[in-house]
Amino acid sequence: MKNKKLIALILSFALAMSSLAFSVINAFAETVTLTDAMFGIEIVKSTSGYDDNVWYVYTPSQSGVYTLYGLSSNIFSTEAYLFEKTEDENGKKLYTQLAYSNSNPNYANYEGSAKRQFCLQYHLVKGETYYYAAGWNDPNQGNRTLAVAFINESTDSAELVKITPSCDAELTWYTDGSWETDDSGNAYYLYNISKIMQNMVVTLEFDDGTTITSQKGSTDAGGYPISYTHKQQSVHWYNSENENYTANTLTVSVMGKSADYEVVINQSALLTYSGKVVDSYDNAPVSNAKIVIGSNTVATTKSDGTFQFSYSPGKYTANVTGSGIVKREYTVNIDAVNVSGNNHTDEPVEVVTGDYIDDDIINGRDYAYIKTNLTGDDLTDAKARFTKNVGFVKSDYEKLIL
Repeated sequence: MKNKKLIALILSFALAMSSLAFSVINAFAETVTLTDAMFGIEIVKSTSGYDDNVWYVYTPSQSGVYTLYGLSSNIFSTEAYLFEKTEDENGKKLYTQLAYSNSNPNYANYEGSAKRQFCLQYHLVKGETYYYAAGWNDPNQGNRTLAVAFINESTDSAELVKITPSCDAELTWYTDGSWETDDSGNAYYLYNISKIMQNMVVTLEFDDGTTITSQKGSTDAGGYPISYTHKQQSVHWYNSENENYTANTLTVSVMGKSADYEVVINQSALLTYSGKVVDSYDNAPVSNAKIVIGSNTVATTKSDGTFQFSYSPGKYTANVTGSGIVKREYTVNIDAVNVSGNNHTDEPVEVVTGDYIDDDIINGRDYAYIKTNLTGDDLTDAKARFTKNVGFVKSDYEKLIL
């Protein structure tokens, strides 16, 4: 569905019936009230050009699939929107976009319709009022008449009994989404379902034996709108081999019927990254330092300062943090081509330690702590460390700490 704002959403619809005495309806009004008697009749309206939309209002007497399609020249492309009108809690009228079409592969099914014309097909519910807006999809378009036709494809004589979703796409662990926090304050990975939706095919089965199958990635199946819901916030998604895995359920719904689709999360694309953290003062290994990407701790250093984790290829901003460590930001580059180059233990990340107040900076407060709480060799070492770290902060170390 194309996201495009329509400036003319707040309109005073002057609904007026045009004469049906001619096979071609041609009037200069901005709004056409569609009726069943207009099915298949060419409707021609004048427009001032790009973004001057003609509005069509229709209230179906029967639920079913209806199509509004363009009949203009193939030289000039057209587009159309479908809206429904609601009210907010303050009584303000709102127009919700249900569908959009410009060039549609279904154009060939309609006599006279050209390839660059819209073909907006959607399931409408009996008694509900719908609003179409049609116009030119060309910024250079000037004054010109717009020709359309409106038909009823089918009525709801059969009942929908089954929905079958299928998809040939998979998501990649820690790649297709972002880190979020759930209601319990725990970090979890929220997967973006758009990749699945764009590759989804939905088949509808009716009690009379007929079936309708959507085009891949379509937001409707034969005009029946498709919706997708999930509960990742409470039931987090994982690779099926993960010990926390329960289900990766995406619920697909059409006209009150639903089916659950199990989203596959592929872990095989993850690569191993190795590194090491050392103290900038004496290059001693730093243990228990946390490697954080986003809001997720991906690794903790061992006693020798090394760490290892698996992640998807790409460049990431990581932070090294931990008790007594000034938080250090650096770039993690996980190479999918030169896999052996993902071992960076011989290129250690230097961090400043001695942050006794744990505020991510070495300053006089830390020195006061040193003098008050340390003695002997610990005091001597801490004073020397402090002197170096403060001097470093005043120079190039500003690039190293936050």
